[in-house]
Amino acid sequence: MTSFESNEINAVEVDNVRFETVVSQRVLTIPEAKRGVRTPVELGIRITNNTQTPFYFSSNFYSMFPEMIAPDNQLIQTGIDCERFNPPIESDYVLLIPGRAVTLYRDAFLFWIQNRKKKRDRELILNIPFPSEDIYSFSPLYPGTYKFRFKYHEFREGIEDLSRWIEPIILQRIVQNIWTGEVLTPLVEIQLVQS
Repeated sequence: MTSFESNEINAVEVDNVRFETVVSQRVLTIPEAKRGVRTPVELGIRITNNTQTPFYFSSNFYSMFPEMIAPDNQLIQTGIDCERFNPPIESDYVLLIPGRAVTLYRDAFLFWIQNRKKKRDRELILNIPFPSEDIYSFSPLYPGTYKFRFKYHEFREGIEDLSRWIEPIILQRIVQNIWTGEVLTPLVEIQLVQS
């Protein structure tokens, strides 16, 4: 795990559980338009359990939905790449005891992708990969100030169906202690600048 600076403005509290948007760098240099050149950034949610109850939180692809707003204040359509249905597994759930915090982050990166038909045309993309080859992506991006956040959501419905992938005793413990609900973490500005 990487440490992030905490900022009160980037937090919201729901039922004594605090959710923060974390971004490892707020100014990202647009990489050269060459194959394999990337600008890395870590994006995530810091969760602090201020209750008296231990809760499980999920870092699964389906629980952490990213949202990005363009400089013109329009929501950018999220591209989703799922090769297959990747159900949550035991390691996707983190037990957070009272008074403790955890950061669920993703190693994202900016890079250029070449148009398959017009080789000279390129698009700047922000990819947010998850385990099991699931990817959220935002494009096309340009220099400017964007806003970023996650929608964190977890519901009990359907979790019991995971018994094929999670040992029943562990699954029962997760189901009994999972934090359920939906939260929009606060928007954080990210600037994309030319090098």
